[in-house]
Amino acid sequence: MSKVVNWGIIGLGNIAHKFAEDVLLTNGARLCGVASRDVHKAQEFAEKHKVAKYFGSYEELALDAEIDVVYIATPHVFHFENAMMCLRNNKAVLCEKPMGMNAREVAALLAEAKAQRLFLMEGIWTRFIPITEKLLALLERKII
Repeated sequence: MSKVVNWGIIGLGNIAHKFAEDVLLTNGARLCGVASRDVHKAQEFAEKHKVAKYFGSYEELALDAEIDVVYIATPHVFHFENAMMCLRNNKAVLCEKPMGMNAREVAALLAEAKAQRLFLMEGIWTRFIPITEKLLALLERKII
């Protein structure tokens, strides 16, 4: 039997709503908790998407033992801080782009993820479009 992956979301803007809707369409995934700096916004989001847990701080979500992986949808300048907090609390991370504001931040996140043996990924969805995969294969074979 496969394990259900429990997701959390930090930052509850427009993109987070789309992500929450998509998690519902995914087998083996469950949206377990959401966090905003405004607990009322978190509660409204949780009610709309039928999420059991909501938090008024990102730290509370990062400390929840039930959550396996966190989707970070905060403003860009906070991605490093939020991703590092999650990694240091044993959470895998899917972070909206850019993952960091500079190469130093990204290198620090990669090092932390490797040290903790945790999954870390920047959310570049175009990488997973079939035509992109085909183009990369053609480039590798030097057809183009």
